[in-house]
Amino acid sequence: MSSIRTPLSDLRFEISHRFRPFDLIAPGFVVFDTDDPEVLKGGAGRTVLTGHAPVAPFSTVLVDVGADPIGGAATAGGTVTAGLRSGEEGSEDGVVVVYDAGVGQVRLEVTVDGTTTVAADAPVRPVLPHQLAVTVTGNVVTALVRDEGAEWGDPLLGRGADVRSLVDLRDPGLLGRWECAFGASGAGLRRVRAGYFGQVGLRDPQLITHADGRPYTRDGRFFLTAGCAGMGFAQEAHWAVWEFDPDAPDRMRQTAKLFFAHDGIVTGDNAGHVVYDEASGYFSLVVCGGDLPTPGVHVRCARTDADLLTGVHVIPNTRLAAPSTLSAWEPSLARIDGRWHVLYADVVRLVPELEFRPVLAVSEPGADLSAPMTVAAVDTASRRTEGCVLRRAGGRWWALATDDAQRVYKVYDMDLRRLGEIDAPYVSGGPHPQAFPVSSEPGADWVMVTFDDEQYAQDVLGYGTEGNVVVMRAPGARRSVPGAGR
Repeated sequence: MSSIRTPLSDLRFEISHRFRPFDLIAPGFVVFDTDDPEVLKGGAGRTVLTGHAPVAPFSTVLVDVGADPIGGAATAGGTVTAGLRSGEEGSEDGVVVVYDAGVGQVRLEVTVDGTTTVAADAPVRPVLPHQLAVTVTGNVVTALVRDEGAEWGDPLLGRGADVRSLVDLRDPGLLGRWECAFGASGAGLRRVRAGYFGQVGLRDPQLITHADGRPYTRDGRFFLTAGCAGMGFAQEAHWAVWEFDPDAPDRMRQTAKLFFAHDGIVTGDNAGHVVYDEASGYFSLVVCGGDLPTPGVHVRCARTDADLLTGVHVIPNTRLAAPSTLSAWEPSLARIDGRWHVLYADVVRLVPELEFRPVLAVSEPGADLSAPMTVAAVDTASRRTEGCVLRRAGGRWWALATDDAQRVYKVYDMDLRRLGEIDAPYVSGGPHPQAFPVSSEPGADWVMVTFDDEQYAQDVLGYGTEGNVVVMRAPGARRSVPGAGR
């Protein structure tokens, strides 16, 4: 290992915050919200369409259930229905969850071309809940309930609620036609909300930067991308942009949702990096995606003049023309001396144990991000190193990565020669070393925004629903490297 000093050499990080953003509907992305009795009565014995047809298969309908029935006399127990229904006249196609208190059952019904199949079911208490939430994340549709004043319980249907064998909810021909919907029979409704699914955990945070490595800010605010965990593994997650204040990290706020179109589907590709190119006025990005659960995940790229820091976007992307072995993930992007550089984890072995290592690929001078790239450097000594970050500090570029076998955050030069480690607590899983200075002032404090692998409802959903956001802070270097804040 080299003894070259880096801007991180004198930093000592300590954990300042640990929290878990949990929102079944993302704040700021509620599209339908009503407590109008006349609208709610329309759901008596039939389905009410909300007019919200999500552009990607990540949505939630949240129903507040009342004591009094709507539209007629109460039946024993009553039923509440929520999910997605076709907005086409005469069509009953859709995916809905029916909470049937009369028989003590919750079931997932999938209707395609007029034929209904019960895709999953589970026993429930023979009473209606205070609230029912029906979530769509990729092709997994499930339900959660809670009593008044209580926390949400575990998902009721779990991994068995994957509808892909019956209908692919990522189909762009279906998206835009199927709307969030609700209904009830023998039950009262107090309020209904619908919108885009939020997250049950966050992972893979990455600072949004300029192409030259400077943090991209607006009115002094930083922005991060992060993977929003859904009701399952990576294919049930999606990508979002979060506003971030280093002095109040637990107030981070979601400002945009980024979905992707490729291979005839709309997906929640995530674990990537967004950069802003001032010269062109475009955002360029790299992201990890594929057609999961089909094996094979690769780095994909895109370029757009849309404002990716606000709103909801569906972005066409293509596979990055950079060499990889079996799969590749968790890229970081920069343009250095007129050439695009992408640092990513190359998966070189799947069995008996996953092995992956950092690779740096570089474009030709002046080439577009979609042009072919060549490998410039590889850390061949690593077996379990990912979470790639390109960071400019001290007037130089550095490569950062996490090694979950050695439980260290590595610091490399741009030839991927290991120079040292970041002095910071290594939390569970493979936390990414997303470290950056809080300002451009010499000797400024640094923060590291990462995550642990604490799962949500793992017994029900399986692995992949991490994690808690972990924020660390380090006082400015005692013996600063010249220009360390730049």
